[in-house]
Amino acid sequence: MYPDEDLLDQLTADHQAVLVHFSELTGLPSGDPQRKQLVDLLTDRLVRHTRAEEELLYPPARERLADGAEVVDGELADHHAVETLLEELRRTEAGSPHFDRLVARLDEEVTRHAGDEEARLFPALRAVTTESERRVLAARAHETKDLSSGRPRHHPPSARPADHLPPPERPLTARLRDFLAPGGPH
Repeated sequence: MYPDEDLLDQLTADHQAVLVHFSELTGLPSGDPQRKQLVDLLTDRLVRHTRAEEELLYPPARERLADGAEVVDGELADHHAVETLLEELRRTEAGSPHFDRLVARLDEEVTRHAGDEEARLFPALRAVTTESERRVLAARAHETKDLSSGRPRHHPPSARPADHLPPPERPLTARLRDFLAPGGPH
């Protein structure tokens, strides 16, 4: 699929794409209906990105970095803050002044988080992982993003990211039941 892609490069590209969307969003006038559409797109991208980080980036960080547990706990707290803002934005009208304040807070939080990861966490992980590991993780990150619902959780992320095992195959009836449940698939 992406044989030469490195997980850290993929996540950095995700950060850049999200920041471009923020630029587009802030360039639109307050109350423009496209602002809500861009927030929906941002929500989808951010949630899928955070799932990939939580499942594939944070476990090796927790295990291999000397201060890994502390670093990952901080990153998970950032994810929770972002998802809380996304959930509040989902319930807010695009023409509301509160919507604009939430977008500004989200932009600030995501920009700070991405900058911190790129400046500190990614170089530290690059030093303790191999290129082939990062390539395998990049392919798995694409799968994780594809399988994610793109919707924020309604509860804080767990302190420990998910294990490395692939999800078990679920029967069609179970997937349909989840899809048709209020709130859609999780």
